[in-house]
Amino acid sequence: MDAIKELELKVEELSSLLEAFKELNSNIEIEEVFQNILLQMVKVIKAEAGTLWVVDEEKEEVTASAAYGPTSSTIRNIKMNRGEGIVGKVILTGKPYLIENVAKEPAWARRVDETSGFITRSMITVPLNAKGKAIGALQLLNKKNDDFFSDEDVNLALALANQSALALHNSQMYDELYKMFMSVIRTLAQVLDARDPYTAGHSERVAKYSSWIAKKMGYGTRTCDELYKAALLHDIGKIGVLDEILRKPTGLTNDEYEIMKSHTEIGAKILSNMEPKAVMKNAVQIARSHHERMNGTGYPDRLIGEEIPMFARIVGVADAFDAMTTSRPYSKGHTLQEGAAELVRCKETLFDERVVDAFIAILEECDFNLESYGIRYDEGGIGHEPV
Repeated sequence: MDAIKELELKVEELSSLLEAFKELNSNIEIEEVFQNILLQMVKVIKAEAGTLWVVDEEKEEVTASAAYGPTSSTIRNIKMNRGEGIVGKVILTGKPYLIENVAKEPAWARRVDETSGFITRSMITVPLNAKGKAIGALQLLNKKNDDFFSDEDVNLALALANQSALALHNSQMYDELYKMFMSVIRTLAQVLDARDPYTAGHSERVAKYSSWIAKKMGYGTRTCDELYKAALLHDIGKIGVLDEILRKPTGLTNDEYEIMKSHTEIGAKILSNMEPKAVMKNAVQIARSHHERMNGTGYPDRLIGEEIPMFARIVGVADAFDAMTTSRPYSKGHTLQEGAAELVRCKETLFDERVVDAFIAILEECDFNLESYGIRYDEGGIGHEPV
């Protein structure tokens, strides 16, 4: 009977591990991975609480990047020196550490309990090693049902930690690449805007307006983030337009206007050569089609209505509004109210009615103070990029 019960426990542990591995590999965004790793570990080991500590190589610190338990909010973001306490010891040695009674353990950094108010009785700390390097540690506190952690719990925790470390390592790499990618995009947009002093900040504003509109239309946060990134590059094709045309202080001639219009095709061509192509798909469509109009009078392809990609329709409205409300040497910009009235006048003919209505709702909601809307938008946790 004992053998059957032990077998059942092993099957339960294996099932928990498999489910945990599945969950760990279902996400790649760094904050989600932190919390997901910890939750799976707490669930499998049956701990009351836990903390995931991550090494900051630059600052030589270890940070509590995720926490679970009754005092998790006070534990999260606590920082320790890299070699401090049991966490520091586990990270330095790469070996797990089991403590049945922390009160008798001199290496225990008591200030964590003192800061959080949590009372730690017993503890497992296991390293997160990836590619031969310690990237953090997982700490599990107080076995449920007043039991103590055992060597078997340590082995189980190590098995999950090995998989967790790989997921965490991949997510950190993704996070670094994402930040680099966004830095490149922002730099390209800023370089482009710098060529024309009268449109400084245009790309950033259009990207923000576009993501706000999409959110108002019911799109999810990730979709809005993707739109934001793609919209930053909507005018990238102007890199191929001569300065004497791009920066001309007076109105353009017909021939010059035709050259200016070519920025849509140039931009699409530039972005279509970037990898991975699947990631750049929206950016390519937006660069090419943000000047298309619902009645087919736009350019470069004279698309009509639903033929125009939705993201391009959204950016088209944001772009037109910012252009109308920006002063140029040869024209004084409209007020925000005048720009809104022009969008309403041209909806259905030039602009998608749903997009215009969403943007008008935003303008009215913030009483035409878009700066205040941006602050509320970010404080609400919507959108990836800060205003």
